[in-house]
Amino acid sequence: MKTTELLYYAINLLPGPLWLAWIAAPRSRAARYLAQALWPWAILATLYVLLIGSAMFVFTGPPGADMSSLPGVMKIFSNEVATLGGWMHYLCFDAFVGRWMVNDAPQAGYKLSPVLLLTLFFGPAGLLLYLALRSRLRSS
Repeated sequence: MKTTELLYYAINLLPGPLWLAWIAAPRSRAARYLAQALWPWAILATLYVLLIGSAMFVFTGPPGADMSSLPGVMKIFSNEVATLGGWMHYLCFDAFVGRWMVNDAPQAGYKLSPVLLLTLFFGPAGLLLYLALRSRLRSS
């Protein structure tokens, strides 16, 4: 197995405990602690910076790789390290949105779990659902 594949599997495990606590045990001490802590995002963001920095300065992309056009962006992500950086971006920000939801509706308990699950798998769709249900979830 290639190093980038191993790295992919490893970085996918990092936000797992956050989501597990928030979805499976939303009122637990661990869930509350992880919703208040900032260090998990410092770790995720640091990994993102390392991956994107490597993709930009060490593992350069093909000619025409830039963010000024869709074809240019597609070329950026033809590089495995850049793709890992992009994936890390999703993992970090989706979990941060989940953190905000848990802190915004701390008494919602298991009612928030389906929304968090949707956020875990389809980030913006979960956020949209949360925004639609926010007043009900906050008054739980």
